[in-house]
Amino acid sequence: MDRLKVLDKVSKCFSLANANGASATEIETALRQARNLMKQYNLEAVDVAAHRIIETSVPTGTRRAPQDWLHLLASICGRAFDCQPLAYRSQVQGWSFKFLGMGISPELAAHAYSALHHQLVVARREHVGQQKYCQLKTKRRRGLLFAEGWLNAVGNKVVGFAEGMDDSTRQAISAYLQQRHPTMKTSSIIPLEVKGHDLGSLRAGWIDGQAVELRRGVGEARQSGLSGRESGQ
Repeated sequence: MDRLKVLDKVSKCFSLANANGASATEIETALRQARNLMKQYNLEAVDVAAHRIIETSVPTGTRRAPQDWLHLLASICGRAFDCQPLAYRSQVQGWSFKFLGMGISPELAAHAYSALHHQLVVARREHVGQQKYCQLKTKRRRGLLFAEGWLNAVGNKVVGFAEGMDDSTRQAISAYLQQRHPTMKTSSIIPLEVKGHDLGSLRAGWIDGQAVELRRGVGEARQSGLSGRESGQ
């Protein structure tokens, strides 16, 4: 039998064993079947946990590899909803982020990413439009600094409510990555250098980002608790 089909069967057995209203006989039978399958196909508990990981993707809209501010946004959304973000290139959608996690969390993280990305792009465009008598490279740098300040403010809010990923989810995601993405590389986000009047852009981004509200919104797949200037606040 195909390994994935076996994992599907094992997962269904455990789901049945944990289902509300399951009788003692049903629980015992389901657990016995799961253990027999795991023994027969040499499966570990971490393999079954990794199989429960769900991924939801969202395109970045960029042709090149995502810049640091996009990685920071994905990291913030992942932290808010107990997910691991992963950048990859899709032949269909181009560069995208996928959020790995349990249950509805990846969908919430992806929705938060899309909503926050839209708000940030609008706010940054307005800020850059206010930069007069500047060279194009200066406007671009200040736009990036605005985004950095904005994301730092939103990230600071996340720290206030995020409980942190539990060990079982972290181990499951780690096993999933080893199985599906063994060559994955990690990189560090380096803050931009602030020059003279550029500090005003960083501060403006922080102030604007503080107006954004981000809540976990557990159980609300389409309402991830996002609000800001677009919602009239």
